[in-house]
Amino acid sequence: MSKISVAAPLVNGDLWDPLGQDASCEDVVTLICGDDLRPPPNSVVIKLTTDSGKQVEVWIPNSDSDTASVRVDGKTI
Repeated sequence: MSKISVAAPLVNGDLWDPLGQDASCEDVVTLICGDDLRPPPNSVVIKLTTDSGKQVEVWIPNSDSDTASVRVDGKTI
């Protein structure tokens, strides 16, 4: 199981942590997609390109026991 967290630093200096320390990947998928999407998602994929041109992909499975993964330029790290 992945240790995962989602947090947003707020402009007033506080930190919004909607899931807490013991969040599962499933909790993150539910936070992003809600719990009424049908059929339910099997994962959430976040993709970004860095300033240096690297392609980063974060794959978060909709599971409380599977592990999230990260790929950089197509290679799993």
